[in-house]
Amino acid sequence: MKKIWFVFSVFVVLVLSLSVSLQSCTANKINIEDTLHGNATLQVDAYWDPIADSSLNLPNYSPKHAALFNDLSPARPSQEYDADAFKAFFPKGNAAVGDLWELDPNTIVSFLRQFHSGATAEMHINPGREFVHQVFNFTVYRSGPGFQSEGAFACLRALSPSYGEIDFRIHAEFLLDSDADAYFTPAQFTGRLILNRDNGTVREFWLYLPPRNTNVDINAYNSADMVFVPRMELIGRNVHDQGDIVWETSITEKEASDLLEASFYKFAEIERLSIEEVIVQAQAENRPIHVLMTWGVFDDESC
Repeated sequence: MKKIWFVFSVFVVLVLSLSVSLQSCTANKINIEDTLHGNATLQVDAYWDPIADSSLNLPNYSPKHAALFNDLSPARPSQEYDADAFKAFFPKGNAAVGDLWELDPNTIVSFLRQFHSGATAEMHINPGREFVHQVFNFTVYRSGPGFQSEGAFACLRALSPSYGEIDFRIHAEFLLDSDADAYFTPAQFTGRLILNRDNGTVREFWLYLPPRNTNVDINAYNSADMVFVPRMELIGRNVHDQGDIVWETSITEKEASDLLEASFYKFAEIERLSIEEVIVQAQAENRPIHVLMTWGVFDDESC
């Protein structure tokens, strides 16, 4: 009898241990495809500041250029989205914190059309297909991994029993006028989506153009320029869901940003050191220094 009771006790302990293990696994992994309720909606507001600065003053080169670039504003300043629209940012199947997945940029474009109806995921110049550099009538063609500039990727940055945060990065542009061959090409869009797993709603949606200088390329009438747009963003917040969130599992925003960058550019995985740090390390290890120039002019012999 004691032996049977001992065996039963061991069985109960094993079942409880397995239950705890499964709960732990569930807490750190999530399938969010069915998280949102179909009848939930979110109001999203759009903001698009005028061009504040330009390298070559192309927006004011002529009245035709000014008409294209100096009066840009959101096509729809406010728009209500059904919950299903945000599933465009979800992974297929289970995802753990730190996992990456590719998004369908054509479904994401529907959000960008709140800015302008000419939003497109097809970049008119994509160095992933062909990188052309003109130097004194010398043309260099480059292709292959490390130059891809199209597409969209997302990452599960943080998770708690009640919430999940997805960070994303999108490369897309806007065809302003086909006759003028006029394009407005942001360097990138980035943002986050916070889900309330308990009630199946979107707590926060934020898609924005990072506000660093020369963050947009513009093209028109066979001319190009780099410009600065201080603010271009979509913001949606559930005003009834603004309590504090305590994440159980997470990576930092910087780590998520680095993962997303490396999804587009393979060279982003290379560790980069300051001049001071690399000199110290090279001397300590008696190794040569390899210098990578990512911005500047090169001559024919270096191609």
